[in-house]
Amino acid sequence: MFRKLRIKMTLFCIFIISLILLSMTAVLLFLLHQNEELTSFQDFEETVSELYQDFTGEVALSHSWLDEVCSSNDLIVSILDNEEPLLYRQNQMDADMELLFAQARETALNEYAVSELSVADGSSLVHKEFQMNKSSNGISKSCQASVAYISTNYSVLCITAIRFPVSQNIWTNTLYRSVILTTLCAILLLSLLSFFLIRYLVHPLEEGHKRQINFFADASHELRSPLAVLISSLSAMESCPERGKELLQTIKKESLRMQRLVNDMFTLASLDNGKIAIHKTEVCLYTLFLEAYEKFEAAAIHKNIFLEISIPEKSDATAYCDPERLTQVFTILFDNAVSYTPEGGHILASILESHNKFIITVSDSGPGIPDEAKEKVFSRFYRYDQSRTDKNHFGLGLSIAKEIIELHEGIIAVQDSVEGGAKFTVVLPVYANSKQILLR
Repeated sequence: MFRKLRIKMTLFCIFIISLILLSMTAVLLFLLHQNEELTSFQDFEETVSELYQDFTGEVALSHSWLDEVCSSNDLIVSILDNEEPLLYRQNQMDADMELLFAQARETALNEYAVSELSVADGSSLVHKEFQMNKSSNGISKSCQASVAYISTNYSVLCITAIRFPVSQNIWTNTLYRSVILTTLCAILLLSLLSFFLIRYLVHPLEEGHKRQINFFADASHELRSPLAVLISSLSAMESCPERGKELLQTIKKESLRMQRLVNDMFTLASLDNGKIAIHKTEVCLYTLFLEAYEKFEAAAIHKNIFLEISIPEKSDATAYCDPERLTQVFTILFDNAVSYTPEGGHILASILESHNKFIITVSDSGPGIPDEAKEKVFSRFYRYDQSRTDKNHFGLGLSIAKEIIELHEGIIAVQDSVEGGAKFTVVLPVYANSKQILLR
């Protein structure tokens, strides 16, 4: 499922990247082409202007000079004197060129009012340059045209100049080719980047999905055992009514176990969805810790465990936290310590304030936790000793404790205790100005 999602998202990103870059490249090439045409037309204007200045000056003109000017500037020139060719082998031109010259003179007259009459007011030179299309065999070709009328002592010369701009192939133009290749390289690099970025972004979703699947699988496994006991107990009550009282106790015990599991699962689901309400207020953290300790004194005595607590003499410092949730954390820590500490063992709990932080520790003399399992104990449904027969622990308590502590901007960690067991340490920040935090 996630592989298909990555492929679809990558293809979508590549499509969007390609569409944007190719569109921008097309616009850029269009602007470059327009600029090229403008530059070419300006060069054409300067060239014909110099040509006309030579005609108006006292310069000896000849066929060879005109041929050289035309060949060096890619010009085709027609010179008419009283509508007759002058100084140029115009009679050698084909009919299409003659029609093109006539079209240019007609365009200059109809659209720009440039004609022989334009120099009647005493002006020696009148000319106009413009773009024009030549149609031949159904193919339209753009050209640059200029029509000029020059007044001489004896007559008025009509000079028509035509130039066909050199149309460069897009792959032969170095600038165009560089722009296109740069765009293709950018598309390739951004496509690779989007592939790895999407893979990186989807990975947490994939891991979360796997954890969710494992969560439901583990939950189903844990629920299967008490349900089996309940069903078997009910069947036994039907076949053996005299054991009803004993079986009812078993049913009650397994029902409470299921209730605890469901409550833990609901707590974790609420934490995942951000629906756990943290109601922070100023409370005495020492009092909360001592109350949690007192709840397990009887259980410790029953197992012959020496339960010791260390609290500073001045224990009136307050913390800004949710008392109900932190009590839940302390209960989880004491419950684990009492459950995993063997008879005759020792549990030491302590709390102190240091450097604007509360440091809470619960250490035991139990079997301890291997180094490779220290990080995993905060994972859901993880129990480092899978052979343990204690059915009251599902591997959810420490993961709940970790979530609650992180909501309080604290940390929780585990290490080896002096007695060889496990030592859990919780560090919570002390907020000196709790009223300001409450107003935020």
